[in-house]
Amino acid sequence: MEWTPLLISLTVAYFLVNAITTYDIRIIQVKPSGQLSPDYPSLPSWVGIFVWLNWIIFAALLYLNWKYALVVFALRFVLKVVPVLETIGRMLISPFRQR
Repeated sequence: MEWTPLLISLTVAYFLVNAITTYDIRIIQVKPSGQLSPDYPSLPSWVGIFVWLNWIIFAALLYLNWKYALVVFALRFVLKVVPVLETIGRMLISPFRQR
């Protein structure tokens, strides 16, 4: 496998986009359960575009190297279960959250 700048930048972008998406999903899941106050501000609506970016970047990774893409997907799943991506997403989106 050859480490090209494109592959590295797509991998970094994939994890950053997944971090924001995971944080958005957690907020949506926790609000109805009552663990978070109903007046807690939601993320801006433009964050929804990151879901599409997530799949586009993953498709590009699949095209470049499908074995590497599956390893990255498995690593993303592990980081999603452990709240690493959620914490990174919270830090990334904090300047844009509505108050």
